[in-house]
Amino acid sequence: MAFTASYDRITKIISAVVCLFLLGIIVATHSVVVSTLGICVVLVSFAYSPRGYNLADRTISVQRLAGQALIPLDDIREARPATPEDSRGCIRLWGSGGFFGYFGLFRSRKLGKFTAYLTNRNNHVVVITGSKTVLLSPDDVDGFLAAIRASAPVHLSPPAPTLPFDAPRRSGALLTTAGFALGLAVIGVIVAANSYSPGPPSYSLTPAALTIHDRFYPVTLNQDSVEVSQIRIVDLTTEPGWRPTRRTNGFANPHYQSGWYLVSSGRKIRLYRSGGPRLVLLPPRGDGSPVLYQAQDPERFLDDIRTEWSASARSK
Repeated sequence: MAFTASYDRITKIISAVVCLFLLGIIVATHSVVVSTLGICVVLVSFAYSPRGYNLADRTISVQRLAGQALIPLDDIREARPATPEDSRGCIRLWGSGGFFGYFGLFRSRKLGKFTAYLTNRNNHVVVITGSKTVLLSPDDVDGFLAAIRASAPVHLSPPAPTLPFDAPRRSGALLTTAGFALGLAVIGVIVAANSYSPGPPSYSLTPAALTIHDRFYPVTLNQDSVEVSQIRIVDLTTEPGWRPTRRTNGFANPHYQSGWYLVSSGRKIRLYRSGGPRLVLLPPRGDGSPVLYQAQDPERFLDDIRTEWSASARSK
């Protein structure tokens, strides 16, 4: 016999908020490592989330994308609806506390150590065998207990006078409000990251160095580390070899790009671009990385840096 297991409202809110939070971090950092970890957290949690329960051959099987978890009923001692006392003083030892369900290893004062395969805080069923204690949350609690009774003779306690896990239920409104607030904050971070448009970053130029004041990836280039004679303006429409193709460690949205990028020619560069095709190329002296910088007035910036650094080089 098959029994469904639906997410309760709090599980849906927590899952949505966590997913939005991870998405916000990924968008804000634009890091391959962070993106990979965030995606893995979502996929693993969803894979271990209970999808339902099957009862056959004196065995309960918990249906999950990651594979079934089997609970033999040969030595079953008790099967009953859960009561508020069962969750009193409950702590999570390992597992999920609401992200796609409540599953993993837990401990409470009354039950001791137990394994949970739950998706709904209000439909708990306690199954105690000779080897372990398990909590399940079928949508049809009465039908599930009747199926256990038919499969394996066991004492079934009468329903509790109060709703299962009534104490956590009273905190649902607070959790819902907090979940919505956090969700709105995450959405705000995502919107802000995608609409960020600071324009070309400012710079400081001295006879010894050039500092580009980017908020996320500032850089200081010493005069003797740049091939001054080869500084020039690059137009990406006529020189596609300098066109950025992939971000390796940087910030990017439709309006602004900064940080480390690969270009069409395969070189790794530092890029500071606010959308225009004309950038100033600062080639390295030696094995360093080129810098493409989009100044507000490329010609003036080019003249200033050549004048400043050429005079500095002559005075040495």
